[in-house]
Amino acid sequence: MKTIKVFLITVVLAVSNVMYATNRNEDNRPLDESISEEIQKILKNASIEFNEEVSAKVYFTLNNKNEIVILSVESDSEQLEYFLKHKLNYYKLNTQGLYPGKKYLIPIKLVA
Repeated sequence: MKTIKVFLITVVLAVSNVMYATNRNEDNRPLDESISEEIQKILKNASIEFNEEVSAKVYFTLNNKNEIVILSVESDSEQLEYFLKHKLNYYKLNTQGLYPGKKYLIPIKLVA
């Protein structure tokens, strides 16, 4: 009987952790989708062109005003790194449910 109780408590804790870890915004979409869509809109009208497909990993956090603070950009293209830092740094996100000080990663791929 004691092992059944321990098992049930373990299952309840595991399920609650999974439910808590699934961050969603007001539209009931995962937050990473909301951030991706918003950043895609920012970069859609970019005045930069590449002859080939380039990609980058952007690590950022948010300040108390919900503005992006770029921590680092990993890319083979220095031009792309500079462009992303210039375009995204201190851009205010409209996505709700984000936590200031939490680190976020967003992969970016620009197609020629």
